[in-house]
Amino acid sequence: MISLRRRLLVATSIVLVVFLSLMSVGLGRAFEQSVMSNAEAALRNQILLLIANLEVVDGQVSMPESLPEPRLSQTDSSLFAQIRSFDGQVVWQSRSLLGESLPRLASELGEFEFSSDTAWLEHPRLFTQSLAVAWETDSGDLRLTIEVAEFAQVYLDRIAKYQQQLLFWLLGLGAVLLTLLLVVLGWALNPLRKVIVQVGQIERGEKQRFDENYPLEVNRLTQNLNQLLNHESARIDRQKEVMGNLAHSLKTPIAVLSGLHYDPRSDADVRKQLSAMQSIIDYQLQSASAVGRRRFSTPIKIAEMSASITASLTKLHADKNIVLQLSIDPDLQFFGDQGDWMELFGNLADNAYKWARREVKIAVTELKPIGQQVQRNGVCLVVEDDGPGVDAELQDMILERGVRLDSQTPGHGLGLHIVKGIVAAYDGHISVANRPQGGARFVVELP
Repeated sequence: MISLRRRLLVATSIVLVVFLSLMSVGLGRAFEQSVMSNAEAALRNQILLLIANLEVVDGQVSMPESLPEPRLSQTDSSLFAQIRSFDGQVVWQSRSLLGESLPRLASELGEFEFSSDTAWLEHPRLFTQSLAVAWETDSGDLRLTIEVAEFAQVYLDRIAKYQQQLLFWLLGLGAVLLTLLLVVLGWALNPLRKVIVQVGQIERGEKQRFDENYPLEVNRLTQNLNQLLNHESARIDRQKEVMGNLAHSLKTPIAVLSGLHYDPRSDADVRKQLSAMQSIIDYQLQSASAVGRRRFSTPIKIAEMSASITASLTKLHADKNIVLQLSIDPDLQFFGDQGDWMELFGNLADNAYKWARREVKIAVTELKPIGQQVQRNGVCLVVEDDGPGVDAELQDMILERGVRLDSQTPGHGLGLHIVKGIVAAYDGHISVANRPQGGARFVVELP
C-alpha cells in the first residue's frame, strides 16, 4: 500500500505541475499579447512619422531623403513602407523594399488596420499596419493609403526567447518549491514517523507504551493506543486470574471424590472417569487461558525454561536412557505468553520422550519476518524422535482432540490438540512428518 508521505507528495506534485503549467500558458499568452500590442503600436508610430514628413507638391507625393526611421533606408532592413494612391498605384516606397511592392492592404479612411498574418509572395510572414487619409490640396482632397510592414519573425523570436526563459525559470521555481515541499512534508510527517518507530520498538519489546509528547492530532491517537494496550493487558490478567480461580474450584471437588472409597466392583471405573474429567478440565482451562498472538507483547527468553522442561522429562523417563540434543540460542526471544510457550514446548517434548527409543532432538531457531508489516522475529521449533513414527493416514488426524497412536500409552489424546490450538492462536503453522531414518518430526512456526 502506498505510504501517506508518497500520496501527499504525488498529490502536491500534480497540483504543482498543473499550477506551473497554467502559469506558463497564462504568462506566455500575456507576453504574446503584449508583443502584438507593441508591434501594432510601433507600426502605428511609423505611419504617424511618415505622415509628419509627407508633402504633396503639385499632386505628387514627396518624402525627404533622410527619414526619421533609419531602417526604412537600409537595404537589409526588416521594416518596409509604401504609399498608394486611391487607385492602388504605388506613389512612394522606402529603399528597404528594393523596388518590390507590399501586398495591397485593406483600409478604411481614418482607421488604422493591423494584421499579424500577412503573406508576401515567397517572403516570410508580415505584421502590417495601414491607414487611409484624405490629403487636402489646392485642387481638392488627395486620398492616400500609407502602408507599413515588418517581418513577423522579429517578434516571434522575441516571444520564443521569452518562452524559453519562462520555462527555465518555472522549472527552477518548480524544483525549489518541490524541495521546500519535501522539507515541509518531512517536518509535518515527522510525528507519524516517530509513532511508526515506537510501534516497532513496542513490537520488539523495547518499549511498553507510546510517548504522548506529540502534536494534538497525533497525541490523541497515541493516548488511545496506550489505553488499548492497558485494557488488553488488564483483560489478559483478569482472564488468567479467572481461569486460575476456576481451576482451583474444580480441582478441589475432584480431589475429594478421588480420595473417597468406592465399591471394589466400580472403583476402577469411577477413578477412570475422574481421571478423564480431570484431563478434560485441564484441556478446556488451557484452551481458554491461551493468550495467543498479540501485536504488542513483551518478549520472553525461552532457552532457560525450555532446558528446565527437558531436564524434568529426562528425569521422568530415566528408565529409557534418552539421549537429548537440545539446540537453542540463550538469547532467543519469544513474543508471546510464557504459559503458552511452556504448554507448547512441554507437550511436544513430552510426546517425543514418550515415543522415543533412545534419542530426542529439539532445535529452536529464529524465524525471520516476511513482509514490511512485521518488525519482529518469530520462532521455529523442530522436535524429532527415533520412535516408530506416525502412519501416513494419521498424520492429518493426530492433532485432533482425542486421537491417540496407541491406547496402551498413558494419556487422553489432548496434548497435541492443545499444541494445535496454541499454534492457531499465534497464526502459526504446524506440520507432522516422518524422518527418513525413522521416527516422527514435528515442525512449528510461530511468526
